[in-house]
Amino acid sequence: MAFLGFLKRSGRTGRGSLQTSITSINIRLGGDIHSLAGRDVGETFDIDIPFKNKIGSGLLPSDLKGPDVTVSGITVDKPFELLEVRPSVPFSVPYMSEERFSLKIRSPKGSYNGPLLVRFETGSEDSIDVSIARIMLRRGGKRVELEGSTSSMNVRKGQVFRRDIQLYKVLSFGDRISRIEVSRPFELVSTDPGTPFAVDVKDSCVMKIFIKCPDFGYAGELEIAFK
Repeated sequence: MAFLGFLKRSGRTGRGSLQTSITSINIRLGGDIHSLAGRDVGETFDIDIPFKNKIGSGLLPSDLKGPDVTVSGITVDKPFELLEVRPSVPFSVPYMSEERFSLKIRSPKGSYNGPLLVRFETGSEDSIDVSIARIMLRRGGKRVELEGSTSSMNVRKGQVFRRDIQLYKVLSFGDRISRIEVSRPFELVSTDPGTPFAVDVKDSCVMKIFIKCPDFGYAGELEIAFK
């Protein structure tokens, strides 16, 4: 996902010399925080936050569509008060689409100088947790672990993800592969290069492999077999 932010000032009413100075606007999504510049604001003010769904962008081939993302809730931390969100949430943002969320916020009652934290919550009943303890590569009786393959993902059921594999981890120059299989409950979607293929590059041979997640939460090992 990507965030950009635009803050609009509303007029002060009945606040006298009280002042709200926002030092930064921090937008939290999961474990990520996107920071925007702050400014002085009035008793109420608006923030426009374009939210772009880029899950899988740059990883998936053009013929594979990434998942929609549901913004299930938006909140602001005290001492600020969220008055209105447009469009109302929950709101689904299609893959590679952008939606501009407009937030109307009330400033603290007393003078304030500090950050504003806006929290975006995403998720739906279609979301699952997939935890891959390790990815094992197998060729006949040879079985090796793919380095750095441990990962945890919160994804939609059946979402496709990509892994890049240095084939010389398990194959040798001249090996010919007729098919590739992945262990259940995962499913193989496609590979680049596709099968059948021969390992005919001496220095490095990297394969892009696209794998479909199960329709339920999973924790364990993923094996990729070359045959």
